[in-house]
Amino acid sequence: MQTFTANDAKQKFGELMDQALQEPVSITRHGRPSVVVTSDAEYRALLALKHANLKAEVIKGFEGIDRRKKARTVDEIAKEVLKRDG
Repeated sequence: MQTFTANDAKQKFGELMDQALQEPVSITRHGRPSVVVTSDAEYRALLALKHANLKAEVIKGFEGIDRRKKARTVDEIAKEVLKRDG
């Protein structure tokens, strides 16, 4: 993954956009990773994956209720998904 400083990202925004269409680009601030810029297609794919994982966890939760197992709360499910996908 290519890295730009925040200052370089401002000065070379067109180059940053071109690179982000090929692969995600990390932008650092004060020498530490701050944000990642990616293409719209990659962003939508990541959202779809996150949604699919959350949906699978919700289905598991309902299946647990159907089997009279202790049901997890929405917060417990979300915490587990975010920890795994984090």
